[in-house]
Amino acid sequence: METAVKFILIGCLIQDVLGDFNISLPARIEALKGSCVFIPCTFDIDRNVKDYLTNSVTRKWFKRGHFDNEVFPSSGKLKGEIFGKPTDKNCTTRFDDVRQSDSGEYYFRIESQNLKYSYKKDSTSSHTEVIINVSASPSKPTVQLYDDQMEVKVHQKVMEDSSVILRCSANIYCPYNPPSLTWSSSPNTLILNEQKRQDQTKLISDLNFNITHLHHGVTFTCTIKYQLKKQIRTEKASLTLRVQYAPKNTSVTVNPSGSVLEGRSVTLTCSSDGNPPVFNYNWYRDTEEQLEQSGQNLTINKTNLTHSGQYYCTARNQYGTQNSSVLLDIQYAPKISSSSSCSHSDVIVCVCEVRGNPSPTLQWHLSRHPVINSTGTAISEERVKNTSLRNVLTIRQSLKDTPSLQCVSTNVHGTASQKFQMLLTPHHKPGFHHSSLLVGVAIGASVVVMFWIMTHFYKRRQNCKPIETRQDNNTGFILTQRVVVQDEEEEELVFSNKAMMPHGGGFTQESLHYSLIDFTNAEPASGEIIGLSSLTTEYTVIQHHTAGAPEAENDI
Repeated sequence: METAVKFILIGCLIQDVLGDFNISLPARIEALKGSCVFIPCTFDIDRNVKDYLTNSVTRKWFKRGHFDNEVFPSSGKLKGEIFGKPTDKNCTTRFDDVRQSDSGEYYFRIESQNLKYSYKKDSTSSHTEVIINVSASPSKPTVQLYDDQMEVKVHQKVMEDSSVILRCSANIYCPYNPPSLTWSSSPNTLILNEQKRQDQTKLISDLNFNITHLHHGVTFTCTIKYQLKKQIRTEKASLTLRVQYAPKNTSVTVNPSGSVLEGRSVTLTCSSDGNPPVFNYNWYRDTEEQLEQSGQNLTINKTNLTHSGQYYCTARNQYGTQNSSVLLDIQYAPKISSSSSCSHSDVIVCVCEVRGNPSPTLQWHLSRHPVINSTGTAISEERVKNTSLRNVLTIRQSLKDTPSLQCVSTNVHGTASQKFQMLLTPHHKPGFHHSSLLVGVAIGASVVVMFWIMTHFYKRRQNCKPIETRQDNNTGFILTQRVVVQDEEEEELVFSNKAMMPHGGGFTQESLHYSLIDFTNAEPASGEIIGLSSLTTEYTVIQHHTAGAPEAENDI
């Protein structure tokens, strides 16, 4: 205990020397009602009487007044203890459970049979005395902010990223029962690197940390609790940090939120946290073009497709800038590009390009029927970005008629369509059609047969009138339009009832024969597209019969 007592005396005592009698003790001590008073003290005596300093010497304390009164130890007015031994020249004392009435000026005295001396001020000496001030309540702790050079920051203003020390100091009234010290913050902040120390009269706690923008506006509170004999007394002190920093937490919001339909108005709002507050907001497009509108809000009164894209906001104060961005999504019904068209060569290729947001679907309709991938038609699709679609239709079949071709695109906001004119270009070579050839052959054959029949009747009238007038001759020539041509490569003759005379007299008429010739349009080739209208059917039938014989049909 003596070692501890001697340690806490370092740097805290004052001396007053007069000859060889001197004493060292504090000039003033603050005490708390109900607590103890600790008086660190040492003394010395004249060397001429040092032999009289024995452990039988009585050490006493007196209180100054109209009449000096002994207060310790014999009077019993104060309870406590004087530490050490007289021969150690130790006068360190503890008074317990002091009252406010115990406040005053005190001096130390030694007494023995051969040695009596009071360490006080009088007309012939200026020995030091101690003033004890007993308070009803503990004094508040002191909270101060220091920079890394240990200079006090009077206005609590600090820069972000700087190092600081936050210090709390509190009085120690009784070293044997020191107070407890705790830190708190609001809003809650993690407290690191706390260092505590104490001397005979002070308890000190330091917080060492690096400042961030999160410390701005944070209030740190130091709380001191004193454990007295009958109660606990508490005192607090606080300090709020003022941090200077560049813009933080910059963000952009869209109103109305979500996607915006084309033609509607929209407002972008930029917000940022900075100290001092942000004084300038600038807006940019994703094209790095700065917009003529500035301020915290950016309003577009009537949106269109060109307004889609990324928008950037720059917030600025005197310490720096920070950016934030938002994607503005303008939605619209499908729009078919004017470049959509068809081209004709060996095949027909039609291209339909469409834009829409959200991304649209696309379908081809041929003669009002949906077109799908098949051996005669091929469909390929390519998405361009997120809102454009390119669809290619390839037709590998010949078209007999002029069909209706349409490109139809749809999304949640509407439908768009475009019709295509299916006209053959001058460079297009028509395909070879079997049906057309058959029709031509049938018509040509009919003309030949009719011409032959007319010629035959005419000659017969001129040369063979008796035969025609015979009542029993029931032969005749019958012609019907029923000519059948099976294939363009088949060559069939049309037979008549002409015959060679047996005596070289030329031709003569045999029994009447007749032929039926049937010209019928052949079916179109498999898979051929013939358009909206069907082919017309033309046919002629020639049937050959011998008079009186059973009817037998010979197709030509």
